[in-house]
Amino acid sequence: MALEGSLRDFDLFSLFNMIKIQGKNGTLVLSQGQEFVKVFFENGEIVGCDSNQVRMEDRLGTMLVRLGRLTGEELLAMVQVQRQTLKRMGTLLLESGKVQASDLQDALFGQATAILHRTFRWVEGDYRFDSFLPPDLDREHFVPIPVDTVLMEAARIQDEWPEVERRLPAMDLPLGRSPRAQALHLDIDRDVSGVLDGKGQIQHGSSGLSHEQEMVLSYFDHPQAIKDIVQISRYEELDTCKAIADLLEAGLLEPISGEAPKVVRPWVDGHSDLTPDAWEPSALLWPLVALGFILPLALYVPHQRGSMNLGLASLAPVDVRVVPEGPTRMRQAWALRMAAPKDGGAILAKDLGRPLDEKNPVPDLTQLPDPMIPVPAAAPQPSPRLKR
Repeated sequence: MALEGSLRDFDLFSLFNMIKIQGKNGTLVLSQGQEFVKVFFENGEIVGCDSNQVRMEDRLGTMLVRLGRLTGEELLAMVQVQRQTLKRMGTLLLESGKVQASDLQDALFGQATAILHRTFRWVEGDYRFDSFLPPDLDREHFVPIPVDTVLMEAARIQDEWPEVERRLPAMDLPLGRSPRAQALHLDIDRDVSGVLDGKGQIQHGSSGLSHEQEMVLSYFDHPQAIKDIVQISRYEELDTCKAIADLLEAGLLEPISGEAPKVVRPWVDGHSDLTPDAWEPSALLWPLVALGFILPLALYVPHQRGSMNLGLASLAPVDVRVVPEGPTRMRQAWALRMAAPKDGGAILAKDLGRPLDEKNPVPDLTQLPDPMIPVPAAAPQPSPRLKR
């Protein structure tokens, strides 16, 4: 028996907690408008998550790029291979040796938690729980997620998100580095240059920023909107937005007047080589359509007896007169006489397209005496007298 209802009456925290305590197995379907999220449970733990509107940044390959386990160019090449082989992206990445099984597990975990944390911000919606699990779950690479882990992080996001949202401008407002930020030497840049020079790593802290803030600031190599940074950041949406708010308040980021140039990231925004070509009708389409109308008219066979096309003429109706046999003719005559006793069914037969060739041979029974009426007895005749 399915469990269903509204999230206004039974919130997600209570719903997930109930499934965990009872150790349920099944699929929880959450819906809000046109968006559907499916969460798969086994023994009260999350073993999969899917959405019909998974954003590009939550897809497996893009998540690996965000985690730094794969480059954008490598992902584009794997997408081409996937379209040719129709294999799963995770299987192709493992077969190619570009990622390890642990990298794939981290990406699946990040994708599932990103979907779940966004879903926990729903104010309203509907839910339905069925004791059914799809057979094609990736149990090999998806490590079960304890419900408590999701609930604790979702509670933190719900508590902190309103304050972070208040500190941020519009998500589509382009931001860029301020002159002060452009003159700032980031520790992550020094670490990379030190490693390349063979001098090892340098201790953090000289820039006055945390490693997370420096990483988010490095994403603004060009003026970009906050929503674009969220798509490429390796951190959660809340942590990325919190770092952007801190950088704005520190004067390291500032709004850019005018429209910022679009930064092309094919593995996030799509690529012209990977986009299917738009369908255009062939030059032969309309001639073929016209031929489809003209050909039946040219081959039309009239209902007359003669036709130039003898093959199609054989399929045309022919004027045939069906003459019934003797017993059948007699049964029809009786039926016509019973239906119309006065004229023997002559008018009826004509209306039915079977006119009578001659007068109906069945007599009109209405002209005969009624056999149910008794015939009066004849008066007795006087007996003749004998002559003497």
